[in-house]
Amino acid sequence: MNADFAGVILHIDDDRSVRESMALLLSIEGYEMNSAASGSGALELVNGGLRPDVLIADFNLEAQMTGAEAAEKIQRMLRYAPPVIILTGDLSAAKVPRVNEVIVWMTSKPLDPRLLLAALPGLIQISRATRCMPTKTV
Repeated sequence: MNADFAGVILHIDDDRSVRESMALLLSIEGYEMNSAASGSGALELVNGGLRPDVLIADFNLEAQMTGAEAAEKIQRMLRYAPPVIILTGDLSAAKVPRVNEVIVWMTSKPLDPRLLLAALPGLIQISRATRCMPTKTV
């Protein structure tokens, strides 16, 4: 992997084995991995200074907040719009986050790791190139 494309990833999933697998895959590829077991945990990381290039979130996290809702809140906190990858076991029940001017990729679990690894460098480039642009939230 080209070091120019390495980036900061925030992964939100309530399943520890999924978090550990994703962290292993992406850290081996040179990405800085940050994981949270809940939307509130992810918000704490961002509040503590984390500035992710890409968000990867399980849609069905917890009763208080879905992955899509966590992504919306994180975008408002950051004041920029990192691309969001929403993973779900049931695409028919998932709703796309209400964010503007952000790339949202909604896909089913399990995610093909080759597809993820192919997509991340471009998503990170877009994230960094547009970071200084103002975002609009609904």
